[in-house]
Amino acid sequence: MNRNFKFNPAEAADPIYFEQVFAEKPGGGLLANPDFDVPKSVAVGKNDSGLYAPIKAYRLVEAAAADATTIKIAKGSGVKEGDVLATGKKGVACTGVDTTTSDDYDVVTVALGVAITAGKVLYEAKAASATAAKPKYTPEYILGTYVPANEGDFEVRLINGANLRKETANVADEVVELMKSIALV
Repeated sequence: MNRNFKFNPAEAADPIYFEQVFAEKPGGGLLANPDFDVPKSVAVGKNDSGLYAPIKAYRLVEAAAADATTIKIAKGSGVKEGDVLATGKKGVACTGVDTTTSDDYDVVTVALGVAITAGKVLYEAKAASATAAKPKYTPEYILGTYVPANEGDFEVRLINGANLRKETANVADEVVELMKSIALV
């Protein structure tokens, strides 16, 4: 009998970001109203108003050659025109973002001038530079809470000691190097 029966498929499982969390800020903190959905495991630092703000992480879904003028970034990074994408100490401003090509990635117009492997995570830099790019904010914590876009300032869990999964963490290696108690495993 199928009276009043309705099938609801299961939602996709959330990826596992944390292998181990061993230290966090008591009471958490306040994240400034983001203009994009901020997933767990993003690094945060204080902005000019004293609130925490995310350091965007851009995961490449396809390898990019040194002479590439576009790269494919996984959806959900919050990338927008004018962001400075960086790898190592080199940061270049993005001049265009195409969000309509695929449901899985955004095509970003940027000429980094270095070859990058698929899966590498780039970070949001403060300013464009050929040899001295730094993250937009000084990284202090890893976000332990998913934060939806445009819903105001948000109370969040702030983690300062953890082992993160390299395959799923939304943070660049260069940013992790600046955080003494965070490791990618």
